[in-house]
Amino acid sequence: MKKLYLTSLVSKTLFVLFTSSAIFITIILYSANYFFSNGYISIVKEDIASIEANINPTIALNLSYGFNDAVREIAKQQLKNKKLLLLKIDTEKTKKPQIFSNTNKTIQELKKEKNFFSVTDLIDPATSRKLGTLTLVYSNSSYKQFMNNFTRWFMTGGAIFVLSIIVVGFLLYGTLKHLIDLAHSLERFDPKNPQIVINKVETKDEIGIITKSINILLKNLVSYLDDIKKLNERVLEQEAHLKQAQRIANIGSWEYDLIEKELRLSDEIYRIFNLKRKKNITWGDFLAFVIQRDYEYVKQELHNAIRNSSTFDIKYTIETAKGMRRDIHTRGKVRRKKNDFFKVTAVSMDITRENQNKKIIEQLAYYDPLTALPNRTLLKDRVHKALQNAKRENHKLALLFLDLDHFKLINDTLGHDTGDKLLIYVANLLKKQLRESDTVSRIGGDEFVILAPHIRDKEDIAEIANKCIEALRGQHSVDNHQLYITTSLGIAIYPDDGEDLEALMTNADTAMYDAKNAGRNNFKFFSKNMTNFISYQMHIEQDLRLAIKNKNELEIYFQPKVDAETNAISGAEALIRWNHPKEGLMFPDDFIEIAETTGLIIEMGNWIIEDVITKIAKWNENGFSGLKVAINLSVKQFQDTNLIDYIDKTIQKYGIDSHQLEFEITETLSMANIDATLRILSDLRALGVSIAIDDFGTGYSSLAYLKKFPVDTLKIDKSFVMDMLDDDEDSVIVQTIISMAHSLGFQTVAEGVETKAHVKKLHELGCDQLQGYYFSKAVCEAEFVTFLENYQ
Repeated sequence: MKKLYLTSLVSKTLFVLFTSSAIFITIILYSANYFFSNGYISIVKEDIASIEANINPTIALNLSYGFNDAVREIAKQQLKNKKLLLLKIDTEKTKKPQIFSNTNKTIQELKKEKNFFSVTDLIDPATSRKLGTLTLVYSNSSYKQFMNNFTRWFMTGGAIFVLSIIVVGFLLYGTLKHLIDLAHSLERFDPKNPQIVINKVETKDEIGIITKSINILLKNLVSYLDDIKKLNERVLEQEAHLKQAQRIANIGSWEYDLIEKELRLSDEIYRIFNLKRKKNITWGDFLAFVIQRDYEYVKQELHNAIRNSSTFDIKYTIETAKGMRRDIHTRGKVRRKKNDFFKVTAVSMDITRENQNKKIIEQLAYYDPLTALPNRTLLKDRVHKALQNAKRENHKLALLFLDLDHFKLINDTLGHDTGDKLLIYVANLLKKQLRESDTVSRIGGDEFVILAPHIRDKEDIAEIANKCIEALRGQHSVDNHQLYITTSLGIAIYPDDGEDLEALMTNADTAMYDAKNAGRNNFKFFSKNMTNFISYQMHIEQDLRLAIKNKNELEIYFQPKVDAETNAISGAEALIRWNHPKEGLMFPDDFIEIAETTGLIIEMGNWIIEDVITKIAKWNENGFSGLKVAINLSVKQFQDTNLIDYIDKTIQKYGIDSHQLEFEITETLSMANIDATLRILSDLRALGVSIAIDDFGTGYSSLAYLKKFPVDTLKIDKSFVMDMLDDDEDSVIVQTIISMAHSLGFQTVAEGVETKAHVKKLHELGCDQLQGYYFSKAVCEAEFVTFLENYQ
C-alpha cells in the first residue's frame, strides 16, 4: 500500500467526510432531542391543564361551601388516572394540606424523579377570592418511555448513517487512492529520459477516465518530447552544417543590439577576423578592424541604415587581429519594433579570394596571359572608344599591325619556351616605344596591334612605326640565345582606310603582308593599289581549290592524347597539312584563313571529317578501337546549316561509334553568338559526339553561359601550360581552369606538354588528358599507327 500523506487529496477528502458526518449527527441528535422532548412535554402540560380545568372550579366551589367530602370524592375520581400521581390542596382554613396520592412516595421523592409538577390557585367562583392552591404531580414514565424509544431509534438510525459514511469513505478511498498511484507515476516521469508509464485502469468511473486521459497524455508527451529531442538533434546538426557551410563559403553572421549594446558573432566571423573565440568584442572594436581608407564609408552606410531602419550592402577591407588584410562583403538589415527591439543583423563574406579570382578572370578576359598586354577583346573596346572620340573631335587615329619575321623558325628550332620568352621580350620593348595614350596588344601568335589615337598626319605614325622597327632590329639576348629580330608592320588610318575596327584591322593586316612581300623588316601604309598580297592570296586560293578538288596534296596529321591517370593513349587531335608542290609542307596558319574567307573551308572541312572517320573505322578493324579523335571546326563550318546532317550521315556510312568523335571550337567562336552556339552544340550532342572548347583561357567566356553549353572538355591553351612550372601566375591559371572545369562537369586537356615535369604537375592538379611534344608531335597516319603499336 502506498504511503498516505495527511496533505493528500484522499486524506483531506476522508477527513472532511467524517468530520462533517460527525458534526451532522451531533447537530441532528441535539436538535431532535430538543424538539421531540419539548413536544412531548407540551402534550403532558396540555393534559395537566385539561385536568386542572376540569377539577379546579369544582374543588374551589366545594371548598367555599365547606363540602370537604365532595372535594375528597373529586380527588379520588381524578386519581383513577394512573398518570396522575398526587393531588395536594392547600387552603387558608386548614393548616394542614390535604394530599391525595396513587403512590407511597413523598413529594420530594417525586421531584427527584423529575415528574411533572403543576401548582394553580383555587379561586372562589362567587367572590373571586383566592381560597388556596392545587398541586398536581403528573407521572413522567410515559415521557421517559417515549424518549427512550426515540433515543433507541435515533441511535439505530445514527449507527446506520455512520456505517453508510464508513462504507462511502471506504469506497471513496478505494477510488481516490488511484490518484496516489497516478501521482507516483507522474513523479517517476523524467523529461530528460521520457518513457511511457502505463497506469493500470481498474475502474470505469471518472478516475478511470482521468487515468486513461493521463495515459494518453503521457504517450503524447513522450512522443512530443521524442520529437523535440529529434528536432533538437536536427537543429544541432543543422547548426553544425550551417557552421560548416559558413566555413566553406567564408560567410559569417553577426547581430548588434542597439538597446543593450551587445554584439554577437558567429564562429566564422571570429575565424575571418583571426580572433580568439572567447574574446569579448564591442561594437567599436568591430568597426575598428575596417582599414582607414574605408572606415568613414562603412560608418556612414551603417549610420544611414540605422537611422532609416533599412538594409545595407557594403564592400570594404579589414585588417585582422594578425595584421592580414581581407576583403569583406557585408549585407544586412536594421530591424526596429516598438517593444525596445532595435537590432542590426547581417552576414559578412570573405571575398578576398573571389576578388583575386576576379582579377585573374579579368586578366584572362582582357589581357594576354603570356605578355600581359591587352588582348583582342580589350583592344576592340579601346578602338571603339577611340573611334567615337575621333568622330566627335574630327581627328585621325591609326592601327599598326605588327608580325615578327620568321618567328615560326625560332619556335621550331629553339622550342616554344624560347619563343614565348621572345614574345614577352618584344612586348616590353614595344611598350617603351609608344606614347602614354597608345595601346599595344597581342591578338595571337606573334601578331601585335598598336592603337595610336590623336595623330595629325602620316609622319606622326611613321615615327612610331620606325621606333618599333629600330627597337627590334639587331641582336637581342633572350633565354641565353642571341636572336636577330625583325618585324613587318602594316598601318591603316581612320578615316582614310576604314571607319570601323574590322575594316581598319583588315587593311592594316593587308599592309603588313605587303610589307612582308616587300622584303620584311619595314612598314607599309595601306593603299588600295596593294596588289602583291592580293595576288599571293589569289595564287594560294587557286592552288588550294585544286588541292581540295584532287585531295592528293592535303593530309591529316594526328597528335596523340594521353590519359593522365592511366598513361594510356586515349585518342588524338586531327590536324590538316598541305603538301604544296612549290611552297613545301604548309601548316594551317598559312592557308586556313584563305580557306575561311573564300568559303573553301566548308568543302575542306567535310573532307577532313570523312577522312578522319574512315581512318577511325580502319583502326577499329585493326584492333585500335576506343580511340577518340578531335576535329577542329572553323567559324564558317559552324555556320553551315548542313554540318549536322553531314556528320550524322558520314558516321552512319562508315559505322563507327559516334562517341569516337570530338569537335573542337574556339572559346571566341563559342561566345560570338550564344543562342546559335547553344543550338548547334545541342544538335551535335544529339548525335552522340563530344564537344571541346579549344585554347581555353585566351579568349573571354561568360561562365553563366558556358555552364549552359553541352560541353564535355576544356582544352587549356599551351601558352599557360608551358610556363606553369616557372610562372606562379600561369600555374594558378591552370589550376583555376581545371577546378572550374571539374565543378562544371567538364574534362580537361592540357596542350603544350613538353617535359616530364609538366606531366607530373598536371597529374597533381587533376588534369584528365595530356597533349604535347613530350609524347609526340603531330605525325602522319602511318607514323601515328607505328606510335600506337610501339607505345608503352
